[in-house]
Amino acid sequence: MSIVGKSMETKVVVGFAGIGLMGSPMAKNILKAGYPLIVWNRTPSKYEEHVKMGAKPAATPKELARKSDVIICMLATPEATEDVVLGKGDYAGVGIVDGLKAGKIVVDMSTNMPDVVRRLAQAVRAKGAEFVDAPVIGSVKPATEGTLTILPSGKKDVVDKIMPILQTMGKKIWYIGEEVGLGCAMKLTMNLHLHIITGAFAEAIAFGTKAGLDPALIVEIWNNSIFKTYITETKGQKVLANDYSPAFLLELAAKDTRLAIDMARNIGATVPLGSLVEQLYNAAIIQGMGKLDYCALAALYERLNNTKISKAK
Repeated sequence: MSIVGKSMETKVVVGFAGIGLMGSPMAKNILKAGYPLIVWNRTPSKYEEHVKMGAKPAATPKELARKSDVIICMLATPEATEDVVLGKGDYAGVGIVDGLKAGKIVVDMSTNMPDVVRRLAQAVRAKGAEFVDAPVIGSVKPATEGTLTILPSGKKDVVDKIMPILQTMGKKIWYIGEEVGLGCAMKLTMNLHLHIITGAFAEAIAFGTKAGLDPALIVEIWNNSIFKTYITETKGQKVLANDYSPAFLLELAAKDTRLAIDMARNIGATVPLGSLVEQLYNAAIIQGMGKLDYCALAALYERLNNTKISKAK
């Protein structure tokens, strides 16, 4: 199959590798938009709902690539993405590149490292196919609603070809540039900022609570002043309610922060605040909070300060 000469709206077959917390609703939105969809996941039970909705399962990443025109990857780590795409480790001989031919497009939407996606692009292009890195900003709710922010980079004409597919998953799509890896760099920049703010929020609300202030009043004043942020508006209410149900897992936030620090090391950037937040996330994981929402940093600070932010039981 080739994407060349096909109507993106009706005939392009999309393959989706990685039916996890984020990938599952993203794949469903592609199906709902009317695209023929083929799915692969290491754990087949994860795509049972998608098959009921009309998706076709693939036994291997190679089969997924062979039967699809556009192959999307949404995998947990750079290592997993590299193995699945390049056919390494458990996927030797059955990776995505093993099923590629000219005209196909591989799109990595996971949180990845610029140097990794450049290696992937080289291997994909050696098969005559094209590669785009298009990481996303957002958690399960926008993934479900199809309102993610998507950050594609790669050849502009290739990004334009897959734009209708991206629009089934995202509301804001920012083209970052021609060079593969720039999308990943932008995503890690956004993540670094987010997690530093999350650490500052957790520390400050615990500090104020320890000083005898009403934490609900702290959040209210934050949200009605120049100090208002996404974290104070959304996570503030979750912390006050003692609700750490995950929109995005703390252990994944730790991973994303670690990737930003690894990138900083690679390019010679200094990120001391990011390094501190990574250690806070690691401490929270040691305390058994890895499967909670990443705003559970506030719960870590409760323990460190022997205080209680939430009045909820």
